[in-house]
Amino acid sequence: MKNGFTKIEVAESHLPSAWLDAKRASLEKGEIAPPFHYATARQANLWMALFHRYSPFSAQEGKALYLRMARDASTLLAETPAQLVSLGCGTAEKDLLLYGALRARSWRPDWICVDGSLSLLLEAGRVSRSDGEGARLILADVFLPALFDRLGRPEGRPRLVTAFGLIPNVSPELFLQGLRAQLLPCDRLLLGANLAPVATESTQAYRESAERILPQYANRSTELWLTELLRDWGLRERVEGYAMGAVERDGWIRYEATVRWKRSGKVPLEDGSSLPVRAGSILRLFSSYRFTREGIGRLLRTNGFESLSYWTVPSGEEGVWLVAPSSSGTGRMG
Repeated sequence: MKNGFTKIEVAESHLPSAWLDAKRASLEKGEIAPPFHYATARQANLWMALFHRYSPFSAQEGKALYLRMARDASTLLAETPAQLVSLGCGTAEKDLLLYGALRARSWRPDWICVDGSLSLLLEAGRVSRSDGEGARLILADVFLPALFDRLGRPEGRPRLVTAFGLIPNVSPELFLQGLRAQLLPCDRLLLGANLAPVATESTQAYRESAERILPQYANRSTELWLTELLRDWGLRERVEGYAMGAVERDGWIRYEATVRWKRSGKVPLEDGSSLPVRAGSILRLFSSYRFTREGIGRLLRTNGFESLSYWTVPSGEEGVWLVAPSSSGTGRMG
């Protein structure tokens, strides 16, 4: 940063018209798209407070995991990566450890941080500058079509892509297929996932583990963060019955925060249009999948990836996988 300014590249996914289209789609679907929970500075600050309180990374065991992963992963790479792409970088604190490990090997890849939140991206810029000149900052939807092509790279040189904490909040199959469609065989992916630790791979053990973790989501701080969107969108008086619970969907357990519309009517949008809503129907504010360690392995194999190594915290609640595109992968962006 020079002269007190930060350079950020902005994709068309963040034009006001695109933002309104995404808002309309969320309300029509009855499910808020994850980026909307990080859109304002207040939302970002509420989320960072939660991250520092509940994330394993905020404890010594979590930092040790990412330090170990960074060191080990850098030695497992067959080629020097031309780019380190931090996808959904958040504050980039985890990625900074990896970048430091690469630099310790005298590798200096171009570091690119991509996130849908301006506030978090600014934090990532500040964090990245603590270890050099800083990362290239891209404000964009991480599901932007052909995103990696838009970033550019030296011909034939590998990328190292990180996706820490993205897969829990979206369809895991579509997320992995979308990544697989954009990666070259020489690229490598570091995938971080939230886990429900189990002693045995049984449905009952999985459910019990998820119930033990639920209080990390069913608390007042999380409710304040998730319902801030309702205040920002002028919907707080139109909904009721906030609830957080563990549900089973598509063979996985995920935590869901929901509210219900108080009455039937129309919700006005910024362009003068409106959307009909029905009393009692659900608006899902948030969802987060919890996987098992073996389950992540199955997901990777069935969606075009080969696991090269993995690391988990002692509690078993978070893990990182180093993976490569498999030759049989046929994923397409959903």
